[in-house]
Amino acid sequence: MELLLIRHALPVRVENPPGRPADPPLSATGRRQAASLARWLASERLDAVYTSPMCRARETAEPLARSRDIESVLEPGVVELDHRSHVYVPLEELKAA
Repeated sequence: MELLLIRHALPVRVENPPGRPADPPLSATGRRQAASLARWLASERLDAVYTSPMCRARETAEPLARSRDIESVLEPGVVELDHRSHVYVPLEELKAA
């Protein structure tokens, strides 16, 4: 058995008021990355797609699952540690700063 771990594609930056968790969707670039991932893995055998319940993770997994005609399985146990934070800054943006 092989397990592929895939980090979500590029989301947008979200800064909500305190108490309102940030759960950003993918950016336009992130949607292209997710589609590219599905094409890149086209020849690989996949039996299942599991995803965090976070929007960015679900949107990253969706093209892959759709290309295989399977439904993604939400797995709350793989949610990010800061999933309740009201601010989400993409790692790429943090590195650039």
